[in-house]
Amino acid sequence: MHSDNILIVDDEQRVLASITRTLLEEDFDAVRTAQNGLDALEIVRSTPNLALIISDHHMPGLSGIDFLVQARKITPYTTRILLSGAADLEMAVDAVNRGSIFRFLIKPCPTEILVGSVKDGVRQFQMLTGERDLMSKTLNGSIKLMVDLLSVFNPGVFNQASRLRILARTLASAMNLEEQSWEIELAALLSQIGAVALPKNVVEKWQNNEKLDQPDEEMIRSIPQMGKRLIKNIPRLDRIADAVGFQDLPYTGRIMPDIPTGIKIPLPARILKIIMDYDRFLQKSNNEVAAFQMLNQREKDYDPEILEVFQNKVLKEISMRVNVQPGEKQIFVREVKIGMIVMRDVIDKQGLIVMPKGTAITEVLKMQLDNYSRTFAIGDTIYIDENFY
Repeated sequence: MHSDNILIVDDEQRVLASITRTLLEEDFDAVRTAQNGLDALEIVRSTPNLALIISDHHMPGLSGIDFLVQARKITPYTTRILLSGAADLEMAVDAVNRGSIFRFLIKPCPTEILVGSVKDGVRQFQMLTGERDLMSKTLNGSIKLMVDLLSVFNPGVFNQASRLRILARTLASAMNLEEQSWEIELAALLSQIGAVALPKNVVEKWQNNEKLDQPDEEMIRSIPQMGKRLIKNIPRLDRIADAVGFQDLPYTGRIMPDIPTGIKIPLPARILKIIMDYDRFLQKSNNEVAAFQMLNQREKDYDPEILEVFQNKVLKEISMRVNVQPGEKQIFVREVKIGMIVMRDVIDKQGLIVMPKGTAITEVLKMQLDNYSRTFAIGDTIYIDENFY
């Protein structure tokens, strides 16, 4: 018995009944039908894991090709088959180019060809979704390892990356970039991963705004390219690697070979340039208005459209958040859970910061806290955001 969801779309009830009966006889038991494209789109939106769509081309209102084009935007991994009572070369080319169809079948379609196409289409869906799930788990595992490595190497750098991720998410939402939001957030989270390749004392001097000599400054400037090389090792993260590598490029920089400027700089990199500079200025001034004034003084370094959205939408939202101070809750270290936010610096017995406030607890950081607590290097309680308790 096949449990994969299949949708049949045809304005002729007898065709729907015939195809449904054929598929039920082949043990496909999750078959849904619609008699027009608009109703079918509602089914597409409400049906998770839709494996296959079979659609007639000539239907009132929305044609089969137009319907499949829209369905593809909603569920890109679903296999698409187009049926037509009459075919010509132009229609076939249009179906392939616009609808990215899997098969093109002519009515009346022999049962064995229809069933064979359906089985092949379902296998195609299972293969694509299986590869997607595997890649998702591989990517998530690789990224988690890199972020955990950063959090242990330098909590301050990790804390900065966490702040940048929140800014990136807010700015992407304000720019209506929901589909690209995950890439932009990920680029922000991994923007400082190159710091793990540098001496820890150099990174700490940089984080504390201490004076750096020329060799140290050169190492700090290498962080984006170091990060790019590290991320390039993960399959399918090429665009994120480029965004991290180009994060410090000025929008109106000098024209040089192989160095993009203006809109040729990847969009996530242009976003990173603004939020990273803003975060750096904010840490120095501790004042949102002053930080943005520093951005304005360097406005040629930034994409003007993104800078305008950042000022008119993102900063207003940030200001509203700042006025609402979250409550604190004191808990024992043994009660700490992954995802909690530290509300006060965690200080060891020597007065050194083990974990700065604002840090999000990861699995590795939780183990680190447990170990510090067991050896009495820190107290047995910490303060966390009560909203995450």
